[in-house]
Formats: sequence, C-alpha cells, structure tokens
Amino acid sequence: MRKSWLLLALLLTGCNGLTPETYSLVVDSAAPSASCFNSMMDPSIVETTVPPGLMQVQVWDGPDQTSYLEVEEGGGQIDMGDAPSVAISGIFTGKKGEKGTTFTRDSVAKQTTGNAANPTVNTVTTHAEIVFERGGGTFVGTATVSSSRSCSGMGCAMNQPTCSLSGIKVSGTRIAVEYERAP
Repeated sequence: MRKSWLLLALLLTGCNGLTPETYSLVVDSAAPSASCFNSMMDPSIVETTVPPGLMQVQVWDGPDQTSYLEVEEGGGQIDMGDAPSVAISGIFTGKKGEKGTTFTRDSVAKQTTGNAANPTVNTVTTHAEIVFERGGGTFVGTATVSSSRSCSGMGCAMNQPTCSLSGIKVSGTRIAVEYERAP
C-alpha cells in the first residue's frame, strides 16, 4: 500500500517533483551601444522610450536537473544595431545556479553564396540568457543577449560588428502551476 502511494505521488508531480509553471515576464528595453554599429557611433536617431515587453512563458523540469522555458506569448526580436537581432522565442534550456535558474538559447546560422570556386560564407551567431529564481510570488531577474556576424570569402563586408547587452532587468510573477496527471 505504501509503495502505491509513493508511485501515485511521483506520477502526479512529474519529473523532479515539479509540474509545469506559467510565468508572466516584463523585460525592460535596452539600447545597443556604439560598438554595435558599423560606424562605431550611435545613429543620429535613437528611440529611447521603448516600453518594456511582456512575455508569457512556461517552465518545466526535464531529466538530469535540466529545466526548459518555452516562450508562449510575447518575445520577439531585440535590436542589436548593425549586428544581427536576437530572437527571444522558442525553447530555452536551464540549469539551476547561485542566482536562480539560468535559461539559455543559442543559435548559429550559416549561409553560403557565390560559386563553388569562390564561395562566401556568412555566419550569424546569437545568444540569449534569462536568469530568475523560480517559485511563487514576484521576482526580479536579468537578461543578457549577444550577437555576431562573421564572413569568409571574397564577398565580405569590411566591418562585421558584434554586440552584447547585459544587465537587462526582468521582472515577473508565477501566474499558474499546471497539475497534470501522467497517463
């Protein structure tokens, strides 16, 4: 009888004892620095009153002490100047650390143009990271994004800016815990 209750408790709580959680996150806006532009100077027109962005995410636990964060609503692109924009969408992979759970999403895209004798290979690399303490109530966390473009071959532009923005404020609250019964 005791084993049956233990098995039932494990089935009702899912992996690692936690069920999927839904959070609302507000991500403050961040303006790219001068190093994010080909001219190494801020553009003449800079939008400074961009409102914070609202996202709804679902977080759940997976195997090997890994968590997953899926952007369900909101998200979008973070402007990185002349460097590639960073997408805040899809699924992030998380690990628990000293300051909470760090969720990351990395992307590498390669495009080859030209002919076989003289190809040009453009590579775009982006990184997005969201850190917050999971649990009930409200919280404040941080976000970091970075992007770069590299090129090899004859058709490359001279300047390939890279950009990194860190310390972006993320505020949020857990709005739901979904208790699901395992089949």
